[in-house]
Amino acid sequence: MAEETREVRGRLPKDLKIAFEIACARLEITQTAALEEAIRDWLQKKDSPTDRKSQGS
Repeated sequence: MAEETREVRGRLPKDLKIAFEIACARLEITQTAALEEAIRDWLQKKDSPTDRKSQGS
């Protein structure tokens, strides 16, 4: 059974978007996979409230 997904949208400076597209192509990963990794890393870095709830703090 496939995991349920939701769409995320946003706007970036043109040069950042192009650099992201090039990096994904060079690394042979989808932009979706790269965004998921980036968001997970960001949430971990920011010690997201979701993490705090699961840890019981």
